[in-house]
Amino acid sequence: MIPLFFVLIGIAGLYFGADYVVESAKNIAEKLKISHTLVGLTIISIGTSIPEIMTNLVSGLKIRQGIDASGIAVGTNIGSDVTQITFILGLTALFGTMYASKKLFRRDGPMVLFSIIAVFIAGITGFVVGFWEGLVMLLIYFAYLYFTSEHERVIGKIYDKLTDWSKIDKRRYIRSVLERAFKRGYIADAVLMTLGMIILVFASDLVVGSALELTEVWGVAQSFVGVMVVGVGTGLPELSTAIRAAFKNAGGISLGTLIGSNITDPMFALPVGAMAAGVGLNFDRNLLLFDLPFWFIVTIIALTFFAVNKKVGKENKVHGSVLIMLYILFVFLKIRFFLH
Repeated sequence: MIPLFFVLIGIAGLYFGADYVVESAKNIAEKLKISHTLVGLTIISIGTSIPEIMTNLVSGLKIRQGIDASGIAVGTNIGSDVTQITFILGLTALFGTMYASKKLFRRDGPMVLFSIIAVFIAGITGFVVGFWEGLVMLLIYFAYLYFTSEHERVIGKIYDKLTDWSKIDKRRYIRSVLERAFKRGYIADAVLMTLGMIILVFASDLVVGSALELTEVWGVAQSFVGVMVVGVGTGLPELSTAIRAAFKNAGGISLGTLIGSNITDPMFALPVGAMAAGVGLNFDRNLLLFDLPFWFIVTIIALTFFAVNKKVGKENKVHGSVLIMLYILFVFLKIRFFLH
C-alpha cells in the first residue's frame, strides 16, 4: 500500500506541475506570437522528456560501471513513445481538439517516422546502438531543432519583442531588456514553467520508483519492465501536460508535446544513454521485431487520422477510441508473448 500511495502522490504532482508548464508556455507563445505547436515541439517536449533522458543517462553510466541496464534504457524510450502516440494521444482526443497544420505533414510527422527508422537501423546492426551512432542521431536532432526554430523566426521574435533600438541606450542595454522582460511577464512565465518542469521531474521519478517496487516480485526481463512500467511512468508528464492543455483549449501544445516527445526520446534521450555507456546500448531482439514495427505502424495510423480530417478531437471520438484500443492491443500482445 505504501508504494501505491506514493504513486498516487506522484500523479497529483504531475497534474499540478503540468498546469504550470502549460499555462506559462501558452502565455509565452501568445506574447511572442509563436505557434502553440512549436512551443510543444521544443520547450515542453524536452521538459517532459527529462525523465526518459535521465533514465537513459543513469542506465548508460551503470553500463560503464559494469552493470547492464540496456533493457531499461531502450525499453523506456519505446514504451513511453508507444504509450504517447496511442493511449495518451487517444485520451487527449476525447477531451479536446488538436488541429493539424501543414508543418505536421511536411516537417514533424516525417521526422517522427525517420526517428523510428533511425533507431531500427542503429539497433539491427549488431543489436546495439553504439557511441558514434548515438552521436550522429544527436546531431541530427539538434539540426532539426535549429531548422524548426529558424522556420518560425523564434530568436528574431524574442529579440523584436524585448528590444527597441530607438529607445534603448546601448550602455544600459541589458538593463533595458530585463526591464521589458519583467514588465511583459516573460520572466514570471519562465519561472513558473521552470517550476512546473521541476515538479514534473520529481513527481515522475516518484511514480516510476514506486511502480518499480510494486513490480519487483514479477521477475520479468529488463526490456519488459522498461516498456511496460518505466516507459509508461515516464510518459505521465506528457499525459498530464497534454490533457491539461486540451482542457485549456491549447490543442497545439498537446499535439506538439506528443509529436515532439516522439522525436526527442529516440533522437536525444536514447543517444545520450548510448554515449554515456561508451560501449553503447544493447537491443533485445523482440524490441526490434515487435515493439519498433508496432510503434511505426501506429504512428502512421495516427498521422493518417490527421491527414484525412485535419484534426483529431472530441467531435469524433472514433479516432481517440481506436488509438486507445491499439494501446490495449499492444499491452495484450506484450503480456501474452513477451512477458519473459
